[in-house]
Amino acid sequence: MKFIAALSLFAAFVAAAPATEVVERATNGDSGCYPFEDPDCGINYAVCQCANGWFYQFNPNSQGGCQPPWGILSKGVSGLPGWRC
Repeated sequence: MKFIAALSLFAAFVAAAPATEVVERATNGDSGCYPFEDPDCGINYAVCQCANGWFYQFNPNSQGGCQPPWGILSKGVSGLPGWRC
């Protein structure tokens, strides 16, 4: 009986936990960009690849480096400095 009571109490705490991840994303926004590296093709540094296919500078001061990214580097992967594939 004590086990069931403890289990019920645990379930109540889990159900009451706030959705912090959802709140953080809503607060910080979503640029549609994510970190990208391809060392095999000469991109051995972090850049941000965005949903439109453009590449931006990685922002070390932001959440994940790409929320938001910095200045534009290229409108395609072949235009990135060091690209050799």
